[in-house]
Amino acid sequence: MNELFLSYLPGKSILHRLDPRTKLISVMLLSIVVLRASTFKTIGLLFCIFFTLSLLTRLGIRHHLNSLRPMLLFFIFIFAVQAMSSGGKDLVSIGPVAISYEGIWKGGLVISRFVLLVLFASLLLSTTRPALLTLGIERMLRPLPLSLLGISSYDLAIMMSISMRFVPLMYGNLSQILQAQFSRGMDLNRHPLRGFSSMAVPMIHGTMRMAEDLAMAMESRCYQGVHRTSMFELKMHKADCFSLFIVTCMVIFLFSF
Repeated sequence: MNELFLSYLPGKSILHRLDPRTKLISVMLLSIVVLRASTFKTIGLLFCIFFTLSLLTRLGIRHHLNSLRPMLLFFIFIFAVQAMSSGGKDLVSIGPVAISYEGIWKGGLVISRFVLLVLFASLLLSTTRPALLTLGIERMLRPLPLSLLGISSYDLAIMMSISMRFVPLMYGNLSQILQAQFSRGMDLNRHPLRGFSSMAVPMIHGTMRMAEDLAMAMESRCYQGVHRTSMFELKMHKADCFSLFIVTCMVIFLFSF
């Protein structure tokens, strides 16, 4: 598994010691600001906040930037669509395809939002143990009347935790498949469709096998969506309250900026 992609790394930084609920609430508040950002001034301030938080993690900025690599093709596709479909004054025109100044501006803004969302998610996942993250989600969902929908906070928390855990596992599985196919002489440039099928089939098979193994492991341990005890006890400290106060002040400032 690629340990540098959306996975937990042990540490003793301030962010590592914070309550998972504090980090979850902070990331949600910052994500709302990211999605509402309409100027590059706000985007620049959000990047400053990210770089400050990344220094506090003591994991290195490069660790978080590596989380963007798997999304690079997606970012390029979104930017190209925005650049060619936003209208406005043409910068480059090739037949029916035209790239405008407004399209480049909108594309850069949209890409910046996605980049910030991934980076803040990397901060959360790299400084929070999966067990603590699951427990924090469950504690936050417990007051909600989810029983009316036929589900419990425990089920929803474990599903969210597993889905986040599967992302680095699937990326690591894809890396292994690529290396195996390249060692067998696969050339994506000459046969892109054949190369896609040779990666998609084992990728789907491997993902289904991991899901089946996980289901069997949970059944063998008699997992049920009822009240479960935990080896961790969550407790908000002064540092958590102070951190939430600082994040709230930053969010209010960014909304009024």
